[in-house]
Amino acid sequence: MAVISVSFLVLLWSTSTAVLVDAFIPLLSSTPSKSTRLFYDIQRDSSQPSDNVWSVLSNTERWISNTLADAQTGTSNPLSRKEVSYVCETSRDPAMILANIFRKVKEAREMGESHAQDQEALIDEHGEDKHNRVTLRQTQVLVIPTNEELNQSFPVFDTVINAINQARKAARELVTDHSLEKLDDQLYGEEEDRDWVVSVSCAHLHPKYGDKTPEQELKEMQEEEEQGEVDLNLEMYKKQRLLARQSPYPSVVIEVRSMAPPKYTPPPLPQRGPVAPQSINEIDADKGDSDASESTNIDADFVNQLEALFSKSSLDSGDSANEEGDFYESIGSHIETLSTVTPLMVAQTWIDQNDCFFDMTQCSFTVSDATHVDEAYEFLFTNLGMQTSHFLAEGNSSGLESEETPPPAIRDAQKRQYMVMPHFLSSSATSLEKFTKQAQRIIRTLPSVGSKVDLTSFHPEDVDAQKRCPVPVIVLQWNA
Repeated sequence: MAVISVSFLVLLWSTSTAVLVDAFIPLLSSTPSKSTRLFYDIQRDSSQPSDNVWSVLSNTERWISNTLADAQTGTSNPLSRKEVSYVCETSRDPAMILANIFRKVKEAREMGESHAQDQEALIDEHGEDKHNRVTLRQTQVLVIPTNEELNQSFPVFDTVINAINQARKAARELVTDHSLEKLDDQLYGEEEDRDWVVSVSCAHLHPKYGDKTPEQELKEMQEEEEQGEVDLNLEMYKKQRLLARQSPYPSVVIEVRSMAPPKYTPPPLPQRGPVAPQSINEIDADKGDSDASESTNIDADFVNQLEALFSKSSLDSGDSANEEGDFYESIGSHIETLSTVTPLMVAQTWIDQNDCFFDMTQCSFTVSDATHVDEAYEFLFTNLGMQTSHFLAEGNSSGLESEETPPPAIRDAQKRQYMVMPHFLSSSATSLEKFTKQAQRIIRTLPSVGSKVDLTSFHPEDVDAQKRCPVPVIVLQWNA
């Protein structure tokens, strides 16, 4: 949280100092301020109106500028950012909103990783002495104005964002295929570039930021009664802190930071394990070592035998009786076999034979090559959004269509969807189960669809023999 989140943290935790962010307002000095690059973008959804998008983005940018201008006391800020982008999410579907939040998190991570690769490439080209590694920090504000559930209720929006952050925190413990490949590169010394630190953080703003549920208000009153005294300065401080986060529309602030790790010299490790054998050139036969002298005593006949051995073709056969069979067998041993069986086909065959809930008329399959957790969440919630678009009432952003008179779209919707993910958590059934539970917890925070969707998973290493699908699969079951 660079431009916005860092500035807001200073506003929240300081009563006497303030922050000037020149990404929004010019510096108050006689010297001309540097140009600011502000970007507007829109997540276009053809099914939703977008006439008011630019007004939404302008209002949000103006509110942030005014909030920071009110706290201005100096002429410079070392934490300021020169680049802030604004994105307006026009979808009303809560599942698609979640998918787009994770997509923005994924894009921020990829931006940080790409910056790290570019910096290492410059180091390789110019050298350590002529180029210093530069830290990247950028901020994006994702404005969500159209969903009434998130717009009218801060507790709902707060619960959703907290569930997302909790899932991202729990993802550190998952054994992903990408992490295993990275570990192999580190163990076998194939990793050339330095391992940069890429972090992505999410914060949120809301028009009713700080509103409490009746339960929270009752608990706060009980705590005040127990304390007996009320600190007026503390109450004013809390009020100002809440005002600093009450934006015109629900917004998610995403910041990416990509920085090189500090240099350090690891302690010398004792040589253990197998030692690489010496080459013939490194062996000194004149030192009186009888074994070494014998090993270096290689004559021409021995070399000829080795050449004859390695140059022998597998197509040669001394058995004339089975010449045709040996010919085709030798040809087959030299041709790489390509299988047309895909992970999707394997999963479909196993589910057809083992899943008692499988119904060809009401089930569908999708496949993804995702390896990172944010990619997997984006894929999952995109598939959920494809289903909720059928079940959400037309023109109603907060409720489902009545079950008494379901429209044709609901009757034709696929109520059970199999998401095949062959390259995601394929080595750990426990990690896939944890991921599924975190996704289910996020879905439960959505009032309109939370109680109507269930998630289960299949994995080759599942403890339950009935769920040991050859390919990792996450099952989305719609209960409406």
